[in-house]
Amino acid sequence: MNTQRERVVITVLGANKPGILAGVTRIVADANVNVDDISQKVMQDLFALMLVTDFSQANCTFEEFQGRLQKGADEMKVRIFAQHEDVFKFMHRV
Repeated sequence: MNTQRERVVITVLGANKPGILAGVTRIVADANVNVDDISQKVMQDLFALMLVTDFSQANCTFEEFQGRLQKGADEMKVRIFAQHEDVFKFMHRV
């Protein structure tokens, strides 16, 4: 069993409508990726979701995972970004 964590940050943005959280978490679960932390905010009709996940036990490559998320994003009509934690921290440092 792999004890090394591989954290991936997933961000979802779009118009608020039912099923976005369920759709995203279904893709994550189907890839055997665990959600470590989650934050969701709805401001008027805008939806924002951020998940910190552990990708170390995933049943697919990171590129395949991104493809699955993109397919889901297209179906849900939202934007989904997935980045390894170190890339996310580097891009968002103060």
